[in-house]
Amino acid sequence: MPRIVVLGWDPLVEEPGKLPLGEGGWREDGPRLPVELCRLTPRRFPALSLCRGAVPQQVYWAYMGTDSVGEAVWFLAQAAECKPENVGFLDLCSGEYWCRTVDEHLETLRRWAEEKGRAGDAIEVIIWNDLKPDFEKKARRELTPENVVAYLRGLRPEFREAARLYLAKVPPRIDTPVLAAVRASWNDIFSRT
Repeated sequence: MPRIVVLGWDPLVEEPGKLPLGEGGWREDGPRLPVELCRLTPRRFPALSLCRGAVPQQVYWAYMGTDSVGEAVWFLAQAAECKPENVGFLDLCSGEYWCRTVDEHLETLRRWAEEKGRAGDAIEVIIWNDLKPDFEKKARRELTPENVVAYLRGLRPEFREAARLYLAKVPPRIDTPVLAAVRASWNDIFSRT
């Protein structure tokens, strides 16, 4: 039975919903990965995603409550509201992987899992949300803190409220440059009608 872990950096850490986590829940000592508020959701608000060139953040991790890689991928896809092909994975036993965002960090994941193994946490497969960054393409502006804040200010009220709900549930330890700018402008962005 493979020991499967899931990585997290977004509201799933605070509210895993139907994501079946194993005993112990989320742990704070995950690998450092480049995460940023760089993807637009179907409801048009910015969300956290892996992003080349972003400042690495120490992400969360948890054992999955299943020993089936296919089930683990399916559960994460359902929780992240995406297709299974948008879930990345690294099988540490076979070397197989699927990653569309930051494949240059697969060695970081491998080293982290080996360190956890030496500390007594057996990890054989790692899965994560691998949705591509698309803010620049969809918002038609450069990904900068100022541009994301301006984008949020310009959202229609119902989308801005969805953004507020999402961003309020981002774990406080995740503190990217763009997210810090949004938090600093919180009242200005979200008190608008």
